Amino acid sequence: MIKRILPLLLVLAIVSSCASVRVTENRVVEEPRFYTSLLVVTASGGIDYTAFTEEFFEKSIKPNFNKLASTKVREQFQRSMKRNFNPTPLTFMEDFFEVQSDVNFEEYLEKLDNNDSKGILIVDERGFWQNVRIVNGTSQVSDNASYNCFLLDKDTKEIVWMGNFRVDGTTLSGYDVIHNHLMRNIVRRLERQRLVAKLARP
Repeated sequence: MIKRILPLLLVLAIVSSCASVRVTENRVVEEPRFYTSLLVVTASGGIDYTAFTEEFFEKSIKPNFNKLASTKVREQFQRSMKRNFNPTPLTFMEDFFEVQSDVNFEEYLEKLDNNDSKGILIVDERGFWQNVRIVNGTSQVSDNASYNCFLLDKDTKEIVWMGNFRVDGTTLSGYDVIHNHLMRNIVRRLERQRLVAKLARP
């Protein structure tokens, strides 16, 4: 009996740890474009992205850029991106600056402009919240997040593609699961639009 129950419990644990993702996307530029490398820009809250301006940098990028307190989350985020975007090489803007350094817009833009990546991917976390429910007198907490993502042509900074991703977690899913589901869905959408390379599968 125990042997029969254990596989069922394992399946239930796996299912309960999965997050769900809802996506709204829009391809802005219709002519074929293919990006063999990407420069990743991360933002958090602030103002909605419309153009790469100093205001967007000051309000949406700089407040949480490369902070010491978020090192663990940032490193997991980058590992998840690299794994899911393979074989497309990624460069992160955080790589150009020391942790906890005071970076101004001119310095940031110079590094961005001098990088030889073909496209820019902006991942803007618009919200992160928790849902709490009581089950049999016990609190169960699930993490959720919403992201706006923009693919820009590196030379023109023109928006090529954009999407909103809402990731609803479960009681067993932390930020690592949120990131993994987000990245898989971003890559899947970009592959369908033939904007990035698809990983060859056996």
